[in-house]
Amino acid sequence: MYTHIMFPVDLHLPPEVRKAADVAAEVAKWQGAKITVVSVTGTQPGDPVQTDATINDDLRAFAEQLATNSGTEVAYLNIHSVDVAAEVDGDLARAAEEIGADLIVVGTHAPRITDYIFSSHAGYLANHAKVSVFVVR
Repeated sequence: MYTHIMFPVDLHLPPEVRKAADVAAEVAKWQGAKITVVSVTGTQPGDPVQTDATINDDLRAFAEQLATNSGTEVAYLNIHSVDVAAEVDGDLARAAEEIGADLIVVGTHAPRITDYIFSSHAGYLANHAKVSVFVVR
């Protein structure tokens, strides 16, 4: 049914990401699907500056751990953004199309007051992605 799962990840690994990673691994195992871990990164005020090499090392380590857990092929992709907060949703939706994903598994938090004004990243993907989106809370 699914052959390629895109898994958006925040490298700070909040609990929502960890839980969604388990779901992505199980679905990939069940479907025999490939997973691509996708991160959108950039320099944010107050964040320590990370090099592309450091980010890729972190993504590679996460992808290897996910491959071990799922028993399937796991690739990774870092998308560099000038303004992550403004561009992350569109970047992720485009990435799903570009890599040929047919399912996005994404973690989300319980609704907050701001989610009634601005959509969460998972909400944006569920509304705008051209493929199925599995939102894990």
